[in-house]
Amino acid sequence: MEEQTRNSEWSGMTLLICVPTYNEAENIMPFLDAVFQYAPAAASVLVIDDNSPDGTAAIVQRRIDEHGEKLHLLNRPEKQGLGVAYIAAFYWGIDRSYDAFLEIDADFSHDPAYIPQMFNELQTHDVVIGSRNIKGGSVSGWGPLRHIISKGGSLYAQCILGCPIKDLTGGFNMYRRQTLLRIGLDKIISKGYTFQIEAKYHAWRAGCRIIEIPILFTDRTRGASKMSKKIFIEGLLSVWKIRLSTADTQAARRTVEQAFKFGITGTLGTATNLALFFLCADIFSLPPVPVSIGCFLVTGTQNYFINHIWSFASVMRGAKLSVLRWLKYLASALAGLAVSLAVMYAVLNHWTLPYKVIAQAAGAIAGMFINFTVSKFIVFRSKNENI
Repeated sequence: MEEQTRNSEWSGMTLLICVPTYNEAENIMPFLDAVFQYAPAAASVLVIDDNSPDGTAAIVQRRIDEHGEKLHLLNRPEKQGLGVAYIAAFYWGIDRSYDAFLEIDADFSHDPAYIPQMFNELQTHDVVIGSRNIKGGSVSGWGPLRHIISKGGSLYAQCILGCPIKDLTGGFNMYRRQTLLRIGLDKIISKGYTFQIEAKYHAWRAGCRIIEIPILFTDRTRGASKMSKKIFIEGLLSVWKIRLSTADTQAARRTVEQAFKFGITGTLGTATNLALFFLCADIFSLPPVPVSIGCFLVTGTQNYFINHIWSFASVMRGAKLSVLRWLKYLASALAGLAVSLAVMYAVLNHWTLPYKVIAQAAGAIAGMFINFTVSKFIVFRSKNENI
C-alpha cells in the first residue's frame, strides 16, 4: 500500500539521480542498492566517474548489465571539478527529457531514504534542498573545526550574496528541469564545489520556489574525503567571483575601489598599532597585554573613522558616525583576528615552511579578507547598495 501511494504521488515525473564519483569502489555497490530501494519507479541513476583509479567505473558497468536502462555511466577522462560533472549530467538528462534531477554523494553522507520526501516536495517547488542548517537538520561525525568551517562557509556566502538559503554549500539538492533551464547552465562559472552555491543563488535570483528540508548529514565511514585546503580557499574566493559576475559594471568597480581603500586603511592601522605598542611597551615599559588591547581599540577606532568617511564614502554619504556601527566594526576586526590566528595555526600544522612568517602572512590576508567582507555587507552596508 505504501509503495502504491508513493508511485501515485510521483506519477508523471521522471527523475535522474546524478552521482559524481572518484575512488568510490568501497561505497558504490551498497550505495546503488540503497538508492534503488528508495527511488521512485520512474527514476534512473547516472554515475559520473572521473576515471577513478580504484575501478569505480568498472563496478558500475557490471551493475548496468543487471539494471539495464535504470542505470547509466558517464565516463570522463580526468577530474575536472564537481560543478563540471553535474553540468555534464544535467545536460545528459535534459537531452533525454528527464523532468527532475537529484544531486547526491556516493559516500552515504546523503541518506537515500530522504529521496521520497524530496521528490514529493518537488511537486510544489522548483528546488528542494536537503539542509543541515535549519531546525531539525544536523551533522554526525564531524569535529568542532569542521562544523565551524561548514556553517561559517554558508553564512559567509549568505552574507556576500544576500541570499536567505541556510545551507548554500550542501550537495543534496533536487531541481526541476525547467529550473535548470531557467538558471542557464551555460552561465555557471564555478568548476568545483562552489557550483552548489552558485546554482542555488541563481535559482533564488530567478524567483524559483525553494524549500529546505532538514536532513541528518553523516560523515563518510569508508573511503577518503574529497575536502581539502585548496577547496576551502577556492570557496572563499569563488563566492566573490559569483557575486561580481551578477553585478553591474559600476557596482563591481565600486567594490574593487572599496577593497583597495580598505587595504590602505588597514595598512595605516597596522602602522599606528606598531608605533603605539613600541612607544608604550618598549619606551615606557608598560605591560604588553593591556597595551596590546589599547592599541587594538585605538587603531580599530581610527580604521572605523577612515573607512566611514573614505573607503565606503559612496554608500555612507549622509550617514552619521554611530557607536553601534563602531562596535560592529570592532566585532568584525575581532572576527578577522580570529580567522587570522586560525589560518596561521592551520598552515603551521599542515605544512613545513622555510619561514614561519609565511604562515603569519597567510593568516593576515585571510583575516583582512573576512574583515572587509563583514565591513562591506554588515557594518557599512546601505539599504540601496546593489552589491
